[in-house]
Amino acid sequence: MEQMNLFLIYWLSTYLVSPRASKLVIVAATVYLVAFFALASGIFNALIEGVAAGSQAFILPTRSAQTLSEAIVMIFILFIGMGGALLLFRAGQALTRKTQGAFLASGFALIGISLMLGFTLVSLKG
Repeated sequence: MEQMNLFLIYWLSTYLVSPRASKLVIVAATVYLVAFFALASGIFNALIEGVAAGSQAFILPTRSAQTLSEAIVMIFILFIGMGGALLLFRAGQALTRKTQGAFLASGFALIGISLMLGFTLVSLKG
């Protein structure tokens, strides 16, 4: 038990950063993720093709173009999947079996929900 406490103290002292630096890192990571997911969801296609289509519909019934609202929904779906992956990662760090099982179940559930929402959106497009 004493070795575990020493390891924990060493780990915390090694990887802790100042509160100001950690806020900056969190802001930078959030901006990076939003930009990455916006690009992955097809924001440029929505801005170019969706506006050119001139439709007021929420979902365009073609796979070659999408609206801005579709891209925003896809960003949220990607964040749900990322939350599931984060929970799976946390399951590997859990100390008890009960916590590990809860993280695994909720992580796989979020990834499944994300997949179902993504496939539903694609199937609505036709």
